[in-house]
This record gives sequence, structure tokens and C-alpha cells, in this order.
Amino acid sequence: MDRVPRLPTVAAMTTERSFAPALVAVPLAAGAALAAAVVLWHPGPHDDISYAAFAPVRDSTWIGTLLFLVGLPVAAAALGIAGYLLAPGRRAAAIGAVCATVGGAMFAAGTFALGTIGWYVTATDAIPADSGTALVRYIDGNLGHVAPGLVGGFLLFNIGVLLVAVALWRAGSVPRWLPIALAVLTVAQFAVPAGRVLDVVQAAQLTSFVVIAWSLRETRPSSPR
Repeated sequence: MDRVPRLPTVAAMTTERSFAPALVAVPLAAGAALAAAVVLWHPGPHDDISYAAFAPVRDSTWIGTLLFLVGLPVAAAALGIAGYLLAPGRRAAAIGAVCATVGGAMFAAGTFALGTIGWYVTATDAIPADSGTALVRYIDGNLGHVAPGLVGGFLLFNIGVLLVAVALWRAGSVPRWLPIALAVLTVAQFAVPAGRVLDVVQAAQLTSFVVIAWSLRETRPSSPR
């Protein structure tokens, strides 16, 4: 007599679902660590779009922005998923996930576009230095085609991070200090001056994503309330 196939038990399905947080934690930690390293490295100029600022670091700037293009969107998307897993049913987590993912991609793309423009404009074997200097000056005065990605993406990304922080704090699925620190670091970016101080604050914000990844790996996601 044929045996009736057994359906998966609740425990088995729960075990399978438990792999999801670990799978999200890996790209979250890796993407955030890569983006934080690039921010601390910061091979490009700080708010100085000029030929003299780009030319000496054209290769390292392009490489840095390329790595940032990989790291930040991965970290942003994974953060959104992590927030949704750790705070299921929270509207702030869902909206924050969308904002962080779209904003992170826009900001990284705008940064890479600027790094690529700087590389080509300072290629003296193709463009004489005088012509390159004039072109960079023109770009600096007409940033309308780059600013939406840079400014809009930066704002949207950080709004998403703040919403995820609120969702995590309300869910109580991570240590209470973690979403508070994340929110403080996110807001602090708009208060500190540009330069190395801002680099450190932004790197610290991204490093907090790694802590969320660890919490995601260690903490059982909360239930909707």
C-alpha cells in the first residue's frame, strides 16, 4: 500500500525560512563594509570640482567611485530587506526599504558619473589641459545633469535609513542603542562640515549596517504588532 506523502512540518518550514536573514546579512555586511572603506579612503576631491583637484587622483577617484557604485546599492537594498525582516508589518520599514534602495542606487550612480567625467576630462592624451580646465569649469557651473542623482539620491537614501531606524526601534528586534545611533549618525551628516569629519561620520553610519547584519543573523525576527 502506497504511503501518503508527509507534508512539511511547521518546524521544518521555520528552519527553511530562518536561512533568509543569514542570506541578507552577508550582502548587507559586505556592501556596507566596501562602501565605508571607500568613504574613508576618499581618493577624490572634497567639494572641489576643478581640473587641478581631479587630475592628480583621476585613476584612484574612478576606481573608488566604481567600488562605491557596487557597495552602496547592495548595502542599501539589503538594509531595506533587513529592516522589513526585523520589523515585519511596519509601514516605516517598507517605505524605508524603497527609499533606501532607490536613493542608494541614485547616489552611487551620480558619484560614479562624476568620477568618470573627471577621468575623461583630465586625460591629457585626448584633451589638452587648457581645454580640460575650461570643460571642468563649465561642468562645475552646470551640474544640473549630475545633481539630481547626487543630491536627490543622497536625501532619499538617508530618509530611507531614518525610516528603517524608526521601524527597528519600534519593533525592538535589535538592541535599542543601534537604531538610535543609526539615526544620530544619519542626521549628523547634515550638521558636520565637509571633509574628513564628514567622511568619518558617513563611514560610521555605514558600519552600523554591519552591526544590523550581525543582529539580523543572531536575532529572530519579531512578529507584526
